[in-house]
Amino acid sequence: MMQKYRLLFSIFFLGLGLVSCNSFNQTEEPIAKAYDKYLYPKDLEGVVSKNTHGNDSLSVVKAFIDQWLHEQVMQHQAEENVNIDDKYIQTQLENYKKSLIRFQYEQELIKQKLDTVVSGREIKAFYAANQDNFQLKKPILKVSYIKLPKDAPKVNMVKKLFTSRNMRDQDLLEKYCFKYSPTFSLMDTIWHYTDELEKIFPISKIGENNYDNLNRIFQISENNTLYLIILRDSKFRDSLSPLGFEKENIKNLILNQRKLALINSMEMSVFNEAQKNNELEIYDK
Repeated sequence: MMQKYRLLFSIFFLGLGLVSCNSFNQTEEPIAKAYDKYLYPKDLEGVVSKNTHGNDSLSVVKAFIDQWLHEQVMQHQAEENVNIDDKYIQTQLENYKKSLIRFQYEQELIKQKLDTVVSGREIKAFYAANQDNFQLKKPILKVSYIKLPKDAPKVNMVKKLFTSRNMRDQDLLEKYCFKYSPTFSLMDTIWHYTDELEKIFPISKIGENNYDNLNRIFQISENNTLYLIILRDSKFRDSLSPLGFEKENIKNLILNQRKLALINSMEMSVFNEAQKNNELEIYDK
């Protein structure tokens, strides 16, 4: 099979050479066939990048041909088993074309005209006016944690340093962590969903009923690893999500509102201009 693709690969590049010499050459040999459809070397122009060589090029060509064959089989199967309404298909294509052109125009308008600066005051005002929309669906936590090998030295000392607010103790703890911990976070001020934390350490072993036990150490042993975890703050499901946790979300909501307002304003302006210039008319029957 690979020998066959190597032959096709040679034909492909030979065909490209013919095409480059004479773009109107009608003697091109096909490189694949599916039912009454043919794939020619010119159809593969641009498939292989200039920086791709040897077997990598062969693999790219093979993948393209395989995909083309599969697409032709599925297209043939669909055409054989569906009563095709050409008028319906044409209408759908026209509608899609119109939607695509309009979408491109709207995106260009947004790119040129949209004010993307959202102030902290706007974010706070939006948050205050829409608090019912910012109820948590699941708990969020601020945590500090240290991941250690089970045989790490001086764990009791580490636990004392971990709960200390003394800057010297924190410096000592940080030096220890750099030496013995593959991953740690000592003073994280970012809110996290518990499923995000589960990817780092087994937060589920603490249990949601303990999420309000703040500033104490939870010690978990698992797979020759020791986890020291402190919950710094917590918010439970159905409680109000903190503003800091929602800032980016609110910014995006405000920008989406601006986009809609910009598009609606443009539509109204364009329509009014068309009316003013007598470009629109409804004929009486």
